[in-house]
Amino acid sequence: MTQVIPFTPKHEVDCKKNLLDFIERAKNNLSIYEDQGGFNSDNWKVIYKNGRSSSMHFTGLKSQGNKTGELMLQPFRDFAKAYMRDLQTWKERNPANYMVVLKTVYEMLVETNESADILDFNGITLRKTTESLENRLSSGALYRAGQVLESLLSDIQEYKINLTIPIWKNPWKRPNEKATGTSHEDRAWQENRLLTSHQISCLADAFRLARTPYEQFYSSQAVLLMAAPSRGGELHFLTTDCLFETTAFKEVVDTSGKVVKEEHTILNIRWVAAKGGGFIPKPVHPLIEPTVREAVQRLIAIGEPARRATQWSIKHPNEFYRHDGCITAGDHREDAPLTILEFAAAMGLSQDNIPNYFAESIERSAFLNYYKQKWIQNLFETKDCITYRDLAAYTVGNYKKSFPKFPNLSQINKPVSDMLCLVRDNELHSEFQSKGYSFTAPTINQLNDALGSIHERKKGTIVQSLFTSVGLKEQNGDNLVITSHQIRVWLSTMAERGEMESLDLAMFAGRSRIQDNRAYDLRPMEELAKESRKLISLGLEAHDGTKALQAVKVNVPITFEMLGHKDRYGVVQASGFGYCEHDWTMSPCSKAGECVTCKEHSCIKGMPNTKERLLELEQVVKHELNRAVEADNNDYSGASSWVIYQSKKLAIIKTLLTYLDNDDYPEGLIIRVPEDLDVSLTRIALNELGYSTKVTDNSTLSEKITLTTESNFLAILQGGL
Repeated sequence: MTQVIPFTPKHEVDCKKNLLDFIERAKNNLSIYEDQGGFNSDNWKVIYKNGRSSSMHFTGLKSQGNKTGELMLQPFRDFAKAYMRDLQTWKERNPANYMVVLKTVYEMLVETNESADILDFNGITLRKTTESLENRLSSGALYRAGQVLESLLSDIQEYKINLTIPIWKNPWKRPNEKATGTSHEDRAWQENRLLTSHQISCLADAFRLARTPYEQFYSSQAVLLMAAPSRGGELHFLTTDCLFETTAFKEVVDTSGKVVKEEHTILNIRWVAAKGGGFIPKPVHPLIEPTVREAVQRLIAIGEPARRATQWSIKHPNEFYRHDGCITAGDHREDAPLTILEFAAAMGLSQDNIPNYFAESIERSAFLNYYKQKWIQNLFETKDCITYRDLAAYTVGNYKKSFPKFPNLSQINKPVSDMLCLVRDNELHSEFQSKGYSFTAPTINQLNDALGSIHERKKGTIVQSLFTSVGLKEQNGDNLVITSHQIRVWLSTMAERGEMESLDLAMFAGRSRIQDNRAYDLRPMEELAKESRKLISLGLEAHDGTKALQAVKVNVPITFEMLGHKDRYGVVQASGFGYCEHDWTMSPCSKAGECVTCKEHSCIKGMPNTKERLLELEQVVKHELNRAVEADNNDYSGASSWVIYQSKKLAIIKTLLTYLDNDDYPEGLIIRVPEDLDVSLTRIALNELGYSTKVTDNSTLSEKITLTTESNFLAILQGGL
């Protein structure tokens, strides 16, 4: 980006002068959208990295029955353009919320002041603006619009464009995640959002039944989304060489009972995650590996003609791609005029209705009399005849708009011609012929339409989707409606059911925050309650921490009662490895941070990050134990005590990890260090005086933990672990 200096108001009180300076700077000093007509255009487009676009049409709010509103009046139109041009220069973003707010402010200015001037914006206009937004937007959209409005008003005051606007803070709160809500409405949404077994089966059947390019293309995209939790828009960054194999080893027991390492290959998809997730190799489950390979091969075959056209456009941008439909002689020069018939064949237009008496004409008047399309009229604005070179300039310029970094794909240093999901215009259309010179990438909206969203979008009309095309419907006979995002949610929920580690799931799904996992976990509350019932059936109701685990997932404090202490009030302290159950109001902790070996500490199976942190701590303790052993071997005084201490600590850590990994125990299991493994100084003193301090503990789990730890401890001392 060229050097841009932020706008600084020059006039302290002359708001009108500051407004004019702000607009003039945006007109003359900023260059973004200059290729779209700059300030002379009333409709700019933002092209995203995945080829999608958003429009900034500087009109008022559209009235019912109209596609768009009327053009904004001046001077507000120039202010709105200047504001958006300034914003997008620093950081290009989705302009949708900004345009909603600007259009609303404009409408309220006209309504209250009968003028369209931001200088007239005042408290009354602000109140009407907020009322209008509240009446038209949902809670989620209202929160985002409030953020934009607060920023807009702050900028106007900072630039000293209008000093009469009162200070305003966004009063609309961010709505709670429906995935973690417990209301009747949220639970109904969760139930409808999670795909059923029938719908998943239909996705598989659609791939099996697919015959036409349309069916094969979209069913293959669905297969790739089913291979790993991904966003539909990320398909834009897959290339024809996206599959690759890696080698791994796993331990197996051979016929003689000996544990050996067996080599096997893993198929991966070379994936680029959106939202800054970067490159992620996504392993493919062996059971669906043949299906994924077949899906990629189908997409390669369907897109091959488009790739040839793209390669030509990259290597020969000034020469038209002579596809199979062209009818000119092989030696037809690039700058030689084209007849109407040759032009129609080159551009894939119908040739049936062209009258014979001017089919061979090259005259401008003949073209303009026969063709009324705007793009053809524009071709002749400064030309008396049309050549292949003119068509090359038009087609390459037109189709590369969908690829912001043309001739390369955004985010990856590969040419557009390597794109996996590339097709020609009308390639997937059931009626129209493909345009041989074209190349494009179907958008996420088109994918969702193919998966059934078109039935919701065009209710009451007969339309075709992937499922209706292959004859699949819901069990009740309704049209199947699935979104690409539902596939991602279903896979994430299945991963939660399979107890996949939180970090692994976040990385697998291309999420930048582990906390975002909970928005994709749609397991019903009844299913989560089953974990508690499993513990009761195992006789471990005293170790039931499922309520605490759910509290962790929705980010609320953990109480003593959630950990089984019904006679105690207050909130337990997080340790990083679980929760400290020590009552801090009675006495200070004497363990100096040695939480994992403390009987007043609880680990909860399924709690995010616990296992990862224990594994890290295990390596630290191993290192310290090795140092102590080395010192003891060299007869350092006191080293033998440290060997015992670190061995015991390592044994407890290994025991905790053993129970966290044990599939016999469900999520929510509370794992505590038994009293026998954490003897207090008071108990030691009483024992030395001859008093009995035996604590009756009927917990079978505590006995097992003690035995496992003692076994680990002895093995460590003997060098077995």
